Amino acid sequence: MNSSLPNDDKDKAPQPTNGAPSQAQPAPPSNVSSDSSSDSSQGQPNQYVVGAPPQQDTPPAWSTGLFECFDDIPTLLITAFAPCVTFGQVAEMVDRGQNSCGLYAMLHAGILYFTGCGCLLSAYYRIKMSHLYRLPDDPLINILVHLICEPCALCQEYRELQARGFNMQLGVGWRNQSPEIQQSGGVMVPPKVQGGMTR
Repeated sequence: MNSSLPNDDKDKAPQPTNGAPSQAQPAPPSNVSSDSSSDSSQGQPNQYVVGAPPQQDTPPAWSTGLFECFDDIPTLLITAFAPCVTFGQVAEMVDRGQNSCGLYAMLHAGILYFTGCGCLLSAYYRIKMSHLYRLPDDPLINILVHLICEPCALCQEYRELQARGFNMQLGVGWRNQSPEIQQSGGVMVPPKVQGGMTR
């Protein structure tokens, strides 16, 4: 068999220039997306970068779980018998010292005594804290958490502020926090310590 091209096809075939032997030149990709899909289906890496990958934000999360109350027994006991005290401490830090812990505690105790709905006030501060620290921010869930299990929710908020560097001991208050905490409001969470090394 004759492997030469017919006369009509010889005119269409590329001809070598300057006497150099013809070499197959790779054509630039005309459609990057089709090339990338065929490459990925064959298991070969895609060598063309179309754009920067989208930024993957870590989903917001509390530093401790809702039912980790037993990690801090003194706070659990105070919150179980006098939730207004823990609420006062949390509210003072969330409001950055606008009012004292005692005032917030009396407000919570008064609402709780006269209406039985102190949990609605503390749920409002949980929502406010969620906005401030970019925590899971579903108002309905935050209200339900306080309606169903207010002591656990208050303990979780207390631990969250501790994890952000606040000194949450009774009597310390906003005015006696470190200057770094007062300037940043505890927005940056300190790095977790694992095995004695910080990451």
